[in-house]
Amino acid sequence: MHSALTITTDDGPAGTRLVALAGEADMDTAVLLNAHLHAALTRSPLPRTLDIDCSRLAFCTSSGLNEFLRARRSAAAQGTELRIVHPSRQLLRVLRITEADTVVTVVTAPVPGRTPAGPAPTSHG
Repeated sequence: MHSALTITTDDGPAGTRLVALAGEADMDTAVLLNAHLHAALTRSPLPRTLDIDCSRLAFCTSSGLNEFLRARRSAAAQGTELRIVHPSRQLLRVLRITEADTVVTVVTAPVPGRTPAGPAPTSHG
């Protein structure tokens, strides 16, 4: 079985960058996720906040979680806040069980000026 992950990146207001995920973050898509998160963190101008919108992420395994944590470490090193926004119940459970929610900011309420991702305009993956 081949899993798919669609990733879009958008610059937002006041130094924020949004990475919207749709599909599955798992072992098959971890390399793609890593590349997009790295690019979002390192593209100039560097973001002050990187929001990872997971409202359309259907499933996340430990491989996907590892990529979020790797990105959080890189973000912290450059002074960027990384937030996981609109996680599904499944992802929220994974974050809580692993206690990743103690090191990553998780936003379940609407973010001012942002809404959960609609249909992804472009596809990568």
